Amino acid sequence: MSRSPLDSKVSSNLVFILPGLLIYGSLVFGPIIAALVLSMTSWNGISAPEWIGFGNYVSLIADEVFFKSLKNNALLMIFYCAVPVCLGVALAALVWNLKQKEQLALRTLLFLPYIMPTAVLGIIWHWLYNPAFGPFNQALKLVGLGDYALPWLGDFTFVLPAVGIVASWYFFGFCMVLFLSGMQRIDPSLFEAAKVDGAKGIRTFFFITLPLLLPEIRIALLLTIISSIKSFDLIFTMTRGGPANATLVPNIYMYQLGFQLNRYGYAAAVAIVGAILIFVVNYAVHRLVRPNHGGDAS
Repeated sequence: MSRSPLDSKVSSNLVFILPGLLIYGSLVFGPIIAALVLSMTSWNGISAPEWIGFGNYVSLIADEVFFKSLKNNALLMIFYCAVPVCLGVALAALVWNLKQKEQLALRTLLFLPYIMPTAVLGIIWHWLYNPAFGPFNQALKLVGLGDYALPWLGDFTFVLPAVGIVASWYFFGFCMVLFLSGMQRIDPSLFEAAKVDGAKGIRTFFFITLPLLLPEIRIALLLTIISSIKSFDLIFTMTRGGPANATLVPNIYMYQLGFQLNRYGYAAAVAIVGAILIFVVNYAVHRLVRPNHGGDAS
């Protein structure tokens, strides 16, 4: 029985796709499956793993430190997500009205933090927050506000906002550039029609610009929320989860469990829960933030 031209075409396409699938499967699906299996064991990295089923996940339910890390992660999400998105929208609306050269200069300047590795930023900001010789405390003392000079990364009240501010500073430029690119695809005739109808700048922004930016807002939400759940290097270089777990997040907790306490099975369970949270958040954002394609001006 002769093969049809369609079958031959599909087979030839599979030959080209197969190497990529093998690499992707070995580097992505392989580690995921390995982590899932490892999370069902008790393993110290030396002796043979002991199968315990869902024992690690049951222990997580009663683990106060793990829930503390989830709470910290939820609070940091405000700085990783809400603040950058709101600042990005506001700055995009302001920069959009500037001349082309001024707009380019501001876009470049505000986007600069995003091109730097977060680990490097963490080290720099750790020095800026230094209570003895850091510029922030020195500036406060210089203007007579020495009473407000604090050990920012050692204070239980201010350490989480101090780290969160760095995350907001890192992401808001990216969000602004993303929203500016979204504004460029909006049909200018919509703004002209609104102007003819007597709509002012603020009403035009809230009733035309903002609704048509929903695709970019959804992308910004997805990327910043996922980054907050995966946060590690910035917090690790600034506080290592301290003081007294005040900035502990699941990824830092996973690192401590695996590489300091040799509880690799339990650490893998924390990683799997983090992956599940990312999928849940991804699904929720896709369901809640739905662009109105019918009114899209692109």
